[in-house]
Amino acid sequence: MPCAALGFVHVAQDGATVVTGAKPMIIDNTHPAGRRPRPSGQGLTTLLVGVIAIAALYLGASIFVPLVLAVLLTFALSPVVRLLQRVGLPHLPAVLVTVAAAAALIICVSYLVITEVAHLATELPKYQEVVAGKLRALQASTTSGDLFQRLGSALQNILAALPEPVGAVAPQPVTIVDPAQGPLGFGQAFLRAVLGPLATGAIVTLFVIFLLAERENFRDRFLKLVSRGDLRTTTRAMTDAGRRVSRYLLVQFLVNATYGTLFGLGLSVIGIPDALLWGLLAALFRYIPFVGTIIAAIIPLALSFAIDPQWTKLVAVVALFVSLEMTITNAVEPRLYGSSTGLSTLAVLVAAMFWATIWGPIGLILATPVTVCLVVLGRYVPQLAFLETLLGSEPVLAREEQLYQRLVSGNTEEAIELAEQYVEKKGSPQAFYDDIAVPALRFAENDRAKDSGDLAERRLVAEGMDAVVREVESLWPEPAPETATPLTVLCIGGRTELDGAAASIIAQTIARRGVTVQVLPPVSLRPQGIGQIDLREADVICIAYLDAAARTYLRFAARHIRRRDPDISIIACLLADRETLGAVADMALPEGTTIATSIAAVDTLIAAMLTTDSPPDAAGAPPIADHQPLIRPGPALDDFTARVAREFGVTIAVVAMADTPSDTAGDASSPRSDLAPLRDHIIETGSALVIDASSGSAELIENSFLVENGFGFVAGAPILFEGQIHGVLLVFDQAGRTFTEADLARLQEFASEVAGATPTPNPTPLPVPPAPDLASTVKA
Repeated sequence: MPCAALGFVHVAQDGATVVTGAKPMIIDNTHPAGRRPRPSGQGLTTLLVGVIAIAALYLGASIFVPLVLAVLLTFALSPVVRLLQRVGLPHLPAVLVTVAAAAALIICVSYLVITEVAHLATELPKYQEVVAGKLRALQASTTSGDLFQRLGSALQNILAALPEPVGAVAPQPVTIVDPAQGPLGFGQAFLRAVLGPLATGAIVTLFVIFLLAERENFRDRFLKLVSRGDLRTTTRAMTDAGRRVSRYLLVQFLVNATYGTLFGLGLSVIGIPDALLWGLLAALFRYIPFVGTIIAAIIPLALSFAIDPQWTKLVAVVALFVSLEMTITNAVEPRLYGSSTGLSTLAVLVAAMFWATIWGPIGLILATPVTVCLVVLGRYVPQLAFLETLLGSEPVLAREEQLYQRLVSGNTEEAIELAEQYVEKKGSPQAFYDDIAVPALRFAENDRAKDSGDLAERRLVAEGMDAVVREVESLWPEPAPETATPLTVLCIGGRTELDGAAASIIAQTIARRGVTVQVLPPVSLRPQGIGQIDLREADVICIAYLDAAARTYLRFAARHIRRRDPDISIIACLLADRETLGAVADMALPEGTTIATSIAAVDTLIAAMLTTDSPPDAAGAPPIADHQPLIRPGPALDDFTARVAREFGVTIAVVAMADTPSDTAGDASSPRSDLAPLRDHIIETGSALVIDASSGSAELIENSFLVENGFGFVAGAPILFEGQIHGVLLVFDQAGRTFTEADLARLQEFASEVAGATPTPNPTPLPVPPAPDLASTVKA
């Protein structure tokens, strides 16, 4: 972390910087809670374009349906074509073989279905007597045996009692004449019924062949047409859409095949004729969302009713169907489809209704893949961002926004549940406070600054946050035992009740260290109350501010408190966003005032005060001189890093100090922009870091410093001096390699040389944790 200051510096465990002195510079790497940028666009234009597109899709269904079917089949068959090309088959023959095999499979399945249906038709007369007997038994089981007759007679009596309408005309007999009667009309109707699907199938086949054969050419033309020079974003959108659709087709095939297999095996065990046929039809009809399985189950249910004189087979088929629907359709399928397509369950239902209305029954099959492409467009096209919001499965509100919404609406129970879930996931209430609670309070502070008159909502947020803090208190581990140098800390909200809620969070966090904590209301720092604060037993005063205008109020409070007690320590916990913290950098504060930028930073300062032998000063932090690198940039450092690189046979070695404005490397021309995530991870964990290309780690792909320089390996060790980590020593190499425990021990020896300490003859190797999640840090 680059940091320049006139005073004292302390680096907190979470990476936030706390600064002590007269004119500090605050550098905060905690994420600010800001509103998500809203895409700008003309709503009316987007609506008009949408209406025109829907009309074009409806009117051009005869053109778009075969084309979309062909594109969908192209996604499904492309992996097969690539597989044939890998085994040595040329591209065009691979396409023709793949299409021919797919057509042969469809023909075989159709032949099997027709054969089984014909066989079933010949067996139907056997079941007529069983069906008639069951109907007679059902009728006889009702009261008096004439339930249906009595219901029919009652309905006729009701209709007869209705008065005739005035001026009613007796119905005239109507004769319907079918002009298409005769052999010619029958032939025309037959040809329309048969040739229509055949023509569509032929068109789809030709489309598939051309799309597979000219896939790269069509892709390049499409990119040129829609990219408008931004090839990177368009390529990402196409890749994302292709990946989602391909994954959806694969998952759908596996789920349908599993469903059909289980359904067919179950029917075979029950004793239903032609169980193989019904299992195959169930797998095929499941491509029609929501109604396909019901249609496929009608005939097996009817057969179970017809072939068994008892009711056992019918009950067994119903139980089989319901169990498969409950497990696969309602439990397994939504999870698999949601993760593979990025669509919500409601979006799938609405999409099926919409595309069925536009394109008829075939729209049910195409609904999910087409909607997936629309969601991808919404992700990459700002004017269509509402599509991803409406149809996507990803949460549209960040967790801090969710918490703020629950607090504003007065839904304290859901706010507490959200807090408990996050604490359980992260294992630390402090992480919840810094990541979720404080950003939620920032939202409230921003809204207060824009509309300070809405006192009811402000009260709801403050009271709700206090309730959340009380519930989270039980999730802390046991408090630390009493220390030899106990502290008394006064936590005060800077201006408003929202600052008071932040002060309560700080008080709970530091109280677990065994210190005596007292929370005072914000009025204590106003001119009417600042002289009444009891400072006799207080060692530290911690003032919390969320306000973007904290500068004036903080200076006023610090000066008045310092006049009353020149020896007291003051911690100003500034929890505003990054821009506000930059404005405080030029603030002239009284000597001994410390600025912290997170809850974790305050906790670290209190811990430092408890462990120091001297009386607690502003932050218990060492002078800034102790944090300067003991090997200065220049020829000496160049010689040192070159020696380290030669020792390990790597490309370069880098010394990255925690408080220097830029990382220092042996190669002065090497870029240094993204060393911070690697360095900060080692500083925060206190452990060695080893990332190797052979592990397939995503960090090697996402970290721009590693990618831009072609590095496939990095190892690092912390630079320790007087028990504190002041920086890291990193080695980089182009190729992946094995780094042994002996290599780590040697790297630690070199790190000790950086700190000016005598290397230990046989140092204990530092633990090597799993590769960190550096990608999110770099992207942020």
